Amino acid sequence: MKKEIFVNRFKGLCRELVEETKKEYHHFKIKATDSMGFITYRCTSRCHTCNIWKRNVDPGREELSKQEWITVLSRLKQYGIRSFEVFGGDALLRKDVVLEILNYCKENDIDTYFPTNANLCDRSTVREMIDAGLGTIYLSIDDVGEMHDKVRGIEGTFSRVKQALEYFVEERGSCSFPKIIVCTTISNLNYKSFPELLEFLGKYPIDAVYPRPLGEFSSINIQKSEIDGSFPEPYFISSDGNSHLMSTVELNGMKQVLNRVKESEQKLYVNYRTFYGTKDDTFLTGEYDFKHCHIATTFVTVNPNGDVVPCPSFRSYVIGNLVERPLEEIWGNKKHRDFIRYQQRKQISLCRNCNMRVYYPSMLETFQYYYRRGLELCGLEG
Repeated sequence: MKKEIFVNRFKGLCRELVEETKKEYHHFKIKATDSMGFITYRCTSRCHTCNIWKRNVDPGREELSKQEWITVLSRLKQYGIRSFEVFGGDALLRKDVVLEILNYCKENDIDTYFPTNANLCDRSTVREMIDAGLGTIYLSIDDVGEMHDKVRGIEGTFSRVKQALEYFVEERGSCSFPKIIVCTTISNLNYKSFPELLEFLGKYPIDAVYPRPLGEFSSINIQKSEIDGSFPEPYFISSDGNSHLMSTVELNGMKQVLNRVKESEQKLYVNYRTFYGTKDDTFLTGEYDFKHCHIATTFVTVNPNGDVVPCPSFRSYVIGNLVERPLEEIWGNKKHRDFIRYQQRKQISLCRNCNMRVYYPSMLETFQYYYRRGLELCGLEG
């Protein structure tokens, strides 16, 4: 069994190194390859570890219509963008727009990803999303039962996401799409019950579980990150006034929990990759080592009104609008390159708190991850 896993890891390394080579080239050339659209900032959750539901839509920055989103997507397609993440808030508050986007992307060979709290995923909506060509569904499940509700800030949330998971499994049937992935943000609120969550998820034929470290931005770094009058507005900020980073005792407890899970027989594929790129101090302080940002150079973020920004946390640092202009005239323009220079010169303190970096690792980090996993499988590393 371990030999088979090792071979699969080696094949994965080879595939990813090819992709990382391309990514490094695109990063150097400031060439966008992927994209994400905030369909709305409005949300049906009240998560303790996120405050996007507190964002207001400023006058004159209204949400795009269906046709305007098609204009945005056509310009992304024309540029050569290969994927689009349908994002929120709760994007299903704009269900008509979501289905139109999925249909367009399916017809134009653009991969689609859809993270959701599942509050609005009734069976008919799930069926419509599958029929529209959804590629990957990311279901956010942080715990089991009432504890999930506590993290999400709304009673009944767990029962709804459980029902949505069952709908996706049933409606997908024997097809391989959409991929069903469960995302879990690990914090001091839920690390102890991660094994129980995996036990629950093991009842379903899902494709993977992605545990992720908590992201938490400090007010000091936010205030120190003003650029040309634009302040960042990151959404991974505690909304209940309490930090959900870990103490040293809690960090050691989390390590023990993860080690027990890794050593147990698991039916599920659990991708621990983001934890290999995260140092112990990060779980305690919320700060990462500095690195050049691949998001700012290769990943297009579109606001609900069509504005393009080089960073999801800087919604007011606008480099253009995709309803008004093609991406070729926006991506890599002077204002965009100014932002990249600020970032690469370590002049944006906010970058210290950004956990998106672990989802876009460098080639060296990719190699280091597979090396460590190989040692673990061979019993050479604890």
